[in-house]
Amino acid sequence: MKDWFKKVGRGIVRALSSVIPVAGDSKQEWLRKIAFLLAVFVFIGSVAYLIDDMVLQPRHTQAVADTLRDLYYTDSLEDPEANEDTTVYPEGMLDAFRSLYRRNADVRGWLTFATQGEDLFGGAIDNPVMQTVDNDYYLTHDFLHDIDKAGSLYFDYRNDLSAVGENRNLIIYGHNLKSGLMFSRFNLLSKGTLFRARKLTTLTLSTLYEQRTYKVFAVMIVNANAEEEPIFNYIRTQFTDEEFAQFIDDVRSRSLYDFGDVDVTAEDEILTLSTCSNPRETHLKDGRTVIVARKLREGEDPTVDTAKTVLNEDVLMPKTWYVAQDLELPEIYQ
Repeated sequence: MKDWFKKVGRGIVRALSSVIPVAGDSKQEWLRKIAFLLAVFVFIGSVAYLIDDMVLQPRHTQAVADTLRDLYYTDSLEDPEANEDTTVYPEGMLDAFRSLYRRNADVRGWLTFATQGEDLFGGAIDNPVMQTVDNDYYLTHDFLHDIDKAGSLYFDYRNDLSAVGENRNLIIYGHNLKSGLMFSRFNLLSKGTLFRARKLTTLTLSTLYEQRTYKVFAVMIVNANAEEEPIFNYIRTQFTDEEFAQFIDDVRSRSLYDFGDVDVTAEDEILTLSTCSNPRETHLKDGRTVIVARKLREGEDPTVDTAKTVLNEDVLMPKTWYVAQDLELPEIYQ
């Protein structure tokens, strides 16, 4: 048995000495072994990063999301913290937000986006929407204020949710992630896939003060890189009536699809959902995939005739999109 252990020990030593520099190695051999070890460390680091990025972080993000959904969809009076509640709530706030607001007063709404009663293309968008004094914090922080690559869904800091009728363009930002969380699945629409576009009908946004339904009327790909071309400012929040009517026309002209059953007028309010685009599919290094919806009017039927949703044959894409593919520029860019 001792001889066996000695034999195994010598084998291990030989194996290690073949990759670890030892006394007597030539300079060339040292360099070879160091290069090999560096490659091993890089490989291990890359695998660890992928596991964290694709498995561990998404699991954490999903776990937080599940907890928040329980708080939102459960009667707030059943929350154990309700018994010792000293929180001062905004006047007129919906009871559904009490448990969330107690834990983070930055919460401003809840977004639910499904397609004909199902999760959006296989991934749930059923999340709180945050807001703070800038558009940076919730890019990298979750509801619990922990650093999270997935960040949170959040309103543009310029939107005032307490000012009823003053938000002609509510804007919500969300990440595009390999895990498919947040707004990632919007990019499945960037390929001009009509059967997916026809699944887009309505979405629900509850602010702290009211529940709203919106009808989707545009899906755009825009360029956010001002160094490449004049950008289309789709995140405007202030308009005159004339400017708003022109803005709606500009949005429709840039939509990949024509949602023929959804009209929009200068008296309407709209909701803009924005995420980063996939460069390989959109030919844009700094592109955005944007969904725009119109608030349901009082007494309006929420039903949408999806047969009237068709491809927009005259869609206006960013100038860089044409240049990257060697396509003829539309007249507006010439």
